[in-house]
Amino acid sequence: MSSQEIENFEQACRKIVNLPKIRFAGVLNKMGKKIAGDFKEGITSYLPDKENQRMYVQLMLEYMMRKDFDEKLGSIDYIVSRRTNVTMISIPTKEYLVLISAERDANAQDIVREVNSAFTTLPDIIP
Repeated sequence: MSSQEIENFEQACRKIVNLPKIRFAGVLNKMGKKIAGDFKEGITSYLPDKENQRMYVQLMLEYMMRKDFDEKLGSIDYIVSRRTNVTMISIPTKEYLVLISAERDANAQDIVREVNSAFTTLPDIIP
């Protein structure tokens, strides 16, 4: 992956993280490693760094396991997990998983539209 690609991802993550109700925007590779993104300025994670890393791997594994049903159910557009403190949104692409953490009451569909618009550098994201 080139430094230009990473910078493009960072720019897209900054666009998303500046939206209202967004806490975090990041891009994970197939191994669940964060390659771009961060928390909104002034926002801290509810989890320590080590647990964040473990959560990233878990989210990627969860997505990969769900892909087993793509042939019969169709491909995944996005996955939303609404928790007591946050809403987590995973948006898969061919190579990456775009991960968004938002306030619990955020509108997931609106966020997905914004992500699709911001990440037009990814070949399988539809603006």
